[in-house]
Amino acid sequence: MNCAEANQIDLVNYLSSIGYEPAKIKGYDHWYLSPLRQEKEASFKVSKNKNVWYDHGIAKGGNVVDFVTEYYRCNVSEAL
Repeated sequence: MNCAEANQIDLVNYLSSIGYEPAKIKGYDHWYLSPLRQEKEASFKVSKNKNVWYDHGIAKGGNVVDFVTEYYRCNVSEAL
């Protein structure tokens, strides 16, 4: 698998597969308690139609590969 193929994986489904469900859904935006840190109010947003994420608490975001590298604290080749 390469980066282009990995970034086609649906991020909402991937988060569900590792145990994260949205706290709220507004249109295409799915809001989660951040899987990257502890928080009490959902500030981790996934845009379902763009398949990208943004964590407002740490001001980071990106695509599926970016999320996996951040979540597992690994490099791109390890993530793939």
